[in-house]
Formats: sequence, structure tokens, C-alpha cells
Amino acid sequence: MATLRARVMTCLVLAAGVAACTGTTGSEIVAFDAFAAGPADLPPDAAARGLTFTNGKHWTITLTRARLHIGALYLNRSVPISGGQARDCFLPGVYVAQVTTGMDMDALSSALQPFPAPGSGTADQAAMGEVWLTGGRIDQQEDRTTIADVAGTATRGGQSMRFEGTMTIGLNRRNRDVDPARPGARPLCSERIVTQIPTALTPTDGGALVVRVDPRAWFANVDLGELDAVSADSDLRRIPDEAEPAPAGNFYGGVRAAAGYRFEWLAR
Repeated sequence: MATLRARVMTCLVLAAGVAACTGTTGSEIVAFDAFAAGPADLPPDAAARGLTFTNGKHWTITLTRARLHIGALYLNRSVPISGGQARDCFLPGVYVAQVTTGMDMDALSSALQPFPAPGSGTADQAAMGEVWLTGGRIDQQEDRTTIADVAGTATRGGQSMRFEGTMTIGLNRRNRDVDPARPGARPLCSERIVTQIPTALTPTDGGALVVRVDPRAWFANVDLGELDAVSADSDLRRIPDEAEPAPAGNFYGGVRAAAGYRFEWLAR
């Protein structure tokens, strides 16, 4: 069993079935539980009554539904240098922890929601984390898995509305402005990875990894007033599952922003 686990960490088989050989650190192999949760500062009744906040566009929003599908979690021992180079479906460096069985989580609940299977890794300090937003292989072209599902109400000045929306990351997110000189600079798989999430933790055997998801970050730059009503006599606005209009693109960017995610480690 120890040999098998060491082999897993020598060449991580990522959630999408993409093999990323990372080398070994010589550290202890560890197994741990994994959980997802909403922010720790949520009101205790947020799941039942909604989460109210004001975004950067001065909308007072009450979220009554905020669900997210997480495909996998990874922790990296190093922070890759950002730049204009082409990136693959995994980052350079050493992945020191992985959770490869996905789940749907409620971002309006601060309670710990368990992943279906434990994670594994090595007892090395992680400097950066990734959240993979995928329902299957990270490198497949089409993926109709609902990644984010939201609903709520919003007010600004004398204007009020209901809103709802779902988000997927498939061919609808394909980069249509590819630079012929750098055809691999923005592969579709990179759209499914929230990366550069700062962290500073060391996995230990029998502990627990927690990823906290803050849905307020999803709406930071979303002007809901720019959405069209579903009909002339309705106050319901729907966020399209596309890059346009601007509120849809900003919602998509918010779900993929590192600011909305935080990793914690619970010693057991």
C-alpha cells in the first residue's frame, strides 16, 4: 500500500485523467479528509434566509441560492511565475496534495460539507492552491456540467428585481481570439482552473483540508441593471451562460477569481 501511495504522488493522475509527473519530495505520504464550505462569517440563517451584501456596482443583493460544482482541489509547493507563456492543464512545480472526487456544495452554508472521497499528498508546505471547476476531464472540449447556480433579489435606488443564472465551462468559453503566434496561450482547460490562490499550510496525516467559497466575490463587478428582463411584465432577470452581455462575463470572471476561495487546514 505504501508503495502504491508513493507512486501516486510521484506522478499525480489529475482529476481529468491528465498525468502530471511532479517528482518526489522525500516527505511523509499523508491521507486526509476534505470539505467545502461557505465563508466562516456567514450568518447562521444564511442558507434559509439568504445572504445580503452590497457589491461594487452599488446593488444590495440577497443571495437565496449559490451552489458550486467543484471537480478537484490541488495544492502546489511553489507559486509559478506568471507571464505570457503558454500554460498546460497543470502548473509547473510539485503538487503536494490532491482531492480528485468532485462534489456540489452550498456556498450559503458555513458548515463543513464533505467531499465523497479523502485526499492524499505529502507533508510539505503548500504555497498556492487550485480549485478545478469541471464535471469530467479537464481537457475535454464540451462540458455541460452546471458549475455555478445562483438566484436572489437585488435593489439599487428605486429599482428592484429578481435574478437567476447558471454557468457552464464548455465550448461557450472557447477563446475565439487566438494569437496565431501563441496558439496554446489560453487552452480551454485553463478556463476551468481557479489558480494562484495563496495559502500556507502543511498537510498532515489524518487532518482535513477545507476550501471556503465566498459567493459575494462572484458578484463583485456585476451590474444587474444591464440585464434584460425575461419578459415585459416580469421583474426577473436571467444571467446568460455566455461571455456577453457584460454582467454575464463579469459573473463568470467572479466565479473564477482567486479572491473567492480560501484554503484552511484542520489538524485532527
